[in-house]
Amino acid sequence: MLHDSARNRDRQYHASHGRPLWLAVAMLIATGCARLPEVQLAGAEGRITKGPCLLRVYEDRAAVMWETDTHGQWGVSCGTRGRPDRYVVSTAEKVTYNSKLFGGQPKTAYIHKVWIDGLISGRTYTYRIVGPDVRSDVYRFRTVPPKADEVRFIVYGDSRTQPDVHRQLVKQMTKCHVDFIVHTGDLASRGDDYQQWGPQFFEPLKGLVEQVPIYIAKGNHEGRNGNFEKLLIPPGEENSFGFDCGPLHYFCADNISDAKDAGRLLQRIVGDAEASKAPWKFVSYHAPSVNFGGHWSDWQQSAALPAFANAGIDFVVAGHSHQYERFRPIEPPEPAGSYVTYITAGGGGAPLAGVEPTALHACAKAVHHFCLFHIQGDALTMDAIDPEGHILDHLEITKKGGQVDQPYASTAVSAAAIQLHQSSRK
Repeated sequence: MLHDSARNRDRQYHASHGRPLWLAVAMLIATGCARLPEVQLAGAEGRITKGPCLLRVYEDRAAVMWETDTHGQWGVSCGTRGRPDRYVVSTAEKVTYNSKLFGGQPKTAYIHKVWIDGLISGRTYTYRIVGPDVRSDVYRFRTVPPKADEVRFIVYGDSRTQPDVHRQLVKQMTKCHVDFIVHTGDLASRGDDYQQWGPQFFEPLKGLVEQVPIYIAKGNHEGRNGNFEKLLIPPGEENSFGFDCGPLHYFCADNISDAKDAGRLLQRIVGDAEASKAPWKFVSYHAPSVNFGGHWSDWQQSAALPAFANAGIDFVVAGHSHQYERFRPIEPPEPAGSYVTYITAGGGGAPLAGVEPTALHACAKAVHHFCLFHIQGDALTMDAIDPEGHILDHLEITKKGGQVDQPYASTAVSAAAIQLHQSSRK
């Protein structure tokens, strides 16, 4: 996916002088998403200072965010085949913060998040951000098709602190042509410091998340002052959420904010998986349930391991510890249960942590990376890829009758062995 060239931009957006500005805005507020109004955009010139970023793309709607340095009238024009036929007005949220770049003086930013509704499943749309004397580049996204047996996606986490490493990984990601990205959390070193979000998260991801949606499980470094939610949670959505794409059902859980009520969150994850009939089921959250190295996290381990297997979950991909480790599949407690594969994918840019391979690992390395998954029907492949594009781990699984193939199942380890080794560090 490439941006339209500058010489084609004016042909993608058409606005003429007609209705009074106040009338056009009133009509848009009333209709939410309507035909592009005949509006002359007025006011002081502004700039898009973060984004745009696709936060959600479903079958019939998509959520877009961006940040500006002025209030004014901003919105999104959207259509098919480069012809916008709808315009959504944004109501910005004002954020004031102290910037070290300007001697600690207060700075103001405006966060915009809108839903583009009424879309058709499986169709490619173009959109652009429109503001006072501003037209962004034209970007594309594709809504989730109603029926598909194939999906490609990336999972990675802990991209904070070293944006140059994060950017190297993003350059490799752009070559993968995926349907979406899942981030397992820790986007900035100090998420409560608003000025870190630009250089550590939005800038390294430029050229990718404008056209590929990124779904995020909140990390502990996102902080607690609400910057994460203001920037990255669409209106009406929650930090923990599930979505479908082709043969896959995915649930992203916030086990950081909900740490004090972990049991209820675990029940929600299990209930979500049990309600899905998708042939493949994935879960991501920040602090791992199985983790040998780094933080040695064991979130809800004794309850999660049997519950996830009985709910038919296939993969649990977390972050938090800055390393790559793929565990051997864990034997289910019941014959009808699933062989769950746990992966720690915390190598998105943060300083690496040490990890020692064990017999319970399929692969364990202290290396920056992301995981590229490709599911086609009953077949799944995964490659863990480093910043130079080298494959550091490869996995192939085939299902038959809803169960993983015998060669993969034969490599399984027991939950008791996992828990014994994990407890040895306490």
